[in-house]
Amino acid sequence: MSGGTISASEQPESYQLRQDNELQVLESIYGWDFQDLRRDRPCKVKEPPEINLVLRPQGLAGDNEAYAKVDLWVKCPQTYPDTVPELELKNAKGLSNENINLLKTRLEELAKQRCGENQGFRGFFLLLHRK
Repeated sequence: MSGGTISASEQPESYQLRQDNELQVLESIYGWDFQDLRRDRPCKVKEPPEINLVLRPQGLAGDNEAYAKVDLWVKCPQTYPDTVPELELKNAKGLSNENINLLKTRLEELAKQRCGENQGFRGFFLLLHRK
C-alpha cells in the first residue's frame, strides 16, 4: 500500500464472500446433515444464509443410528459475521428440555463471542463436538 490507497488484493472480503466460504466449510463437515434453505426458494436476489444442520452425537450418522439429535436453524443477517445470527433448535429427539435449553444458551453465547470473526459457524461445530 502506498500513498494511502488500498489495492484490490488488500480489500476486505465482502460479507457475501465470507458467508459463502463458511457455508462451503459447513457443507464439507456436515454433508447430508447440512441444508441451505435458500436453495428451496425461487429468488433471484442473493439472500444471506439460512441453514439447517442436523446435530447428533459425534461419530453417528443416519436416522437409524442416532438415539439423540436436534436441528439447528440459523438465519444470518446481511451483515453476518459482524452481526449475530438468529438461532433456533427444532425437532429434538432423545434430549431433555434442560439439555436443549443449555445447548441453545451455549450456542447464543458463542455466537455473541464470535461476532465479527470469520469463523462463527465453525465455532458452533467446535462447541457441538466437545464433551
